[in-house]
Formats: sequence, structure tokens, C-alpha cells
Amino acid sequence: MACPACEREFHLPGGGTARNAAAHSCCPGCGFAFAASLEDFTEDHALLECAICGCEEFYIQKDFNRQLGVIFAVGSLMCVFLLMVLVGHLAGLYCLFALAGIDFLIYWRWKNVTVCYLCTTVYRGFRQQPAHKGFYLGNEEKYKHLRRDWIDTVEGRGDAEVARNDSEISGTGE
Repeated sequence: MACPACEREFHLPGGGTARNAAAHSCCPGCGFAFAASLEDFTEDHALLECAICGCEEFYIQKDFNRQLGVIFAVGSLMCVFLLMVLVGHLAGLYCLFALAGIDFLIYWRWKNVTVCYLCTTVYRGFRQQPAHKGFYLGNEEKYKHLRRDWIDTVEGRGDAEVARNDSEISGTGE
């Protein structure tokens, strides 16, 4: 997950033990305090609220790099087109069906992750909850404005923390 204050990425022990979670009550880089206690994020408990923002709405998506997926799709289309032009239409169609089959196998075998609608934190290693469905555009529209407000709040809180830490380091005590 990425810290919303300093944007530094780090990994929590997803689905781990309470002992591992206790070591992460805040961001190790900037000290941003999480909204929820990470002791609740073990394999015994359901994922009910986000550790970063406290939001209770999540969606499920495949844990696949989108840029890599676009590269695969464009490369596949280019190969099919070249085969159709150079060899023939039938060879291009066979290649298209083969690539579609490979794509289906990758999609079928790939694991799902849970993503928070508000802060877009990705949760890996947790049991999938029946209440968490696929991405719904209506929820995204609802959280788009809330996300902007939440980011402004986090940035304001982060700037205050940085100013406080700078004054402690410089010795001014302000």
C-alpha cells in the first residue's frame, strides 16, 4: 500500500498474524497514523474497513498490471493483423482464437484483490468477502468528490506534521 501523506509504498503482512500487524500502526516513513487498528487485519477477521481511511466499501479486481494488459492486447492485435496481411485471413483468425484462449487462461488463473473505493488501497492475501463485488461506476462517482476532500485533509495533516518535525529538528520549538 502507499502512504497517502508521503506516497511511500510498503507492504503490510496481509492476512498475517496480530503480532506482525502490531509493528505497523503508522507509516514507517512519515508517521501517518492509520484509521484502523491493524490488529484487526488478520486471516481470522473479515476485511470490514480500510486501514488507511476507514471506508467500509470495497470492490474486487484482478491483480494484474493494466499497462502490461494493454501492451499484451496491442501486441496481439498487431500479430493478428500482420498474419492476416502476410499469410492469410485463416491464419490470422487461428492466431486470434489462440491469443483469446491464452488471455482467458490468464484471467481465470489470476487472483483477485480487494480495493478501497475512497483511498484505492489494494489488499492482497485476505479472504474475499461476499459483500465485496466488482467495480461499480455509481460508487466511484459517489467517492470521487469524497476522495478529493480526503486527499486535501491528508495533505493538510501531512504538511502540519512536516512543519512540526522541521521545527523540532531546527530547535526553534515553534
